[in-house]
Amino acid sequence: MRPTARHDVVFVAGTAGEHELTWSQKAHEREGCRPRLQGPRNKNQRMARALDGTPDMAAVLHAFATVMAHFEALRTLYPRDADGHPRAVVVASGTLEVDEYAFDAPATNDELSALTLRLAGPGFAPDDLPLRAAVVTVYGRPTHIVLSLHHFSADTTAARLVAGHIARLAADPGADLRTGWQPRQIASFEASPSGLRHAHRVDTHDRTMLRQSAMPELQVPTGHRDAVYNFVCLDSAAVALAAAGLAKQYRTSVAAVLQAAYACALAEHIGIGKCVFNTVMANRQTTFAREAVAHIAGRALVPVDTSLGSDRFPALCRAVDTALVKSSRVSLREPDRHARSLDEVSAELGRSAHNPYVVNVRPIAPRTLIRARVDRARQDLERAMASSRYGRFPKPVDPYSGQLCFVVWDMSETAGISLGTDATSFDATDLENILMSFERRLVRAAIGGHAARSGSFAGA
Repeated sequence: MRPTARHDVVFVAGTAGEHELTWSQKAHEREGCRPRLQGPRNKNQRMARALDGTPDMAAVLHAFATVMAHFEALRTLYPRDADGHPRAVVVASGTLEVDEYAFDAPATNDELSALTLRLAGPGFAPDDLPLRAAVVTVYGRPTHIVLSLHHFSADTTAARLVAGHIARLAADPGADLRTGWQPRQIASFEASPSGLRHAHRVDTHDRTMLRQSAMPELQVPTGHRDAVYNFVCLDSAAVALAAAGLAKQYRTSVAAVLQAAYACALAEHIGIGKCVFNTVMANRQTTFAREAVAHIAGRALVPVDTSLGSDRFPALCRAVDTALVKSSRVSLREPDRHARSLDEVSAELGRSAHNPYVVNVRPIAPRTLIRARVDRARQDLERAMASSRYGRFPKPVDPYSGQLCFVVWDMSETAGISLGTDATSFDATDLENILMSFERRLVRAAIGGHAARSGSFAGA
């Protein structure tokens, strides 16, 4: 890998101006996630994406310029006012520097990951564009784009969307990006009477859900810098096949099937019958088209009654789907009000209400099925389970602060599942057993309740 060129991509858009921070940006600010040159709080989302077809460099750079002009979130700077608070300033034009890196052979995942890390350092300053980008070439032909997107501006889904749009435009310069809510429109809605009424409804909903929660409290590590977090990852074609098939069979959403199976596995592991998940929801206005990119995915507390158990798994899936659809209507809140509510409910319960377990099932929206090949033949599912890839990654990092996070990071021909928390709450073996149970439960349900055999999880 060697840098060969730096391209200046000039973008010109028709919108600009300043707006209030959205609720998600305010939440990031409250958590200390700030754009600055150095430090662990300078969080970002990194993404590598293969290019479709055989576009030339000019087409790829044109795609970057089009996407930059289309999405205000990518043109937003965050200078600070006299009191030190960030402002959201959307610029109408500018220049994005895109580095070109030449490889002598097709880039591996490890090489692409290393390149995303290089893009992320040394950090984003308040007057930097929130996007950094590079193009990987092999023998002069662009093969991949690599992005680092500042977390103050967007989330993982946004990074995936940006990469997807750039790749699509590089292959087809006339592709339609469609219109969606922009950050200034979101901020305007949130400050409106209807937006404020919505925030109050969310506050009431969250208080009720937290009072009903039987979820045990996770430990919060005493020293964040030295805390060890355990991550387990599962790459499973069987999960994708089983989830798609069950969603179609039960006439419910894939998100509900995944969350129900995970809730059962977690409840069985820690011995509870009811819990509340903090679920990342899709765009509150368009449930499956999140075209506005930034800070429009709200978090909603969704109750799950796991006492229905495996015997009534279809009923549990439909109940979760109903809760997801209902909660998608309360997927916006005021961060300050939300923080006060958590403190007040914590005092009322006598335990922390700050860490309901997080489920990131993205970008699968309620009542939306994934486009996966559905084949419910038992031997095919068992063969897929036998090829599951599984790994542990203990790291000295501080991303979760005691929360247990369940993330579905892809739903195509395989489903990538990761589970992580600090080592004082669950060790890697605990997380491994939860994921094993999760995969087995889905496959058992898909093949009719028979015990599933797994070559990769033999003896589990």
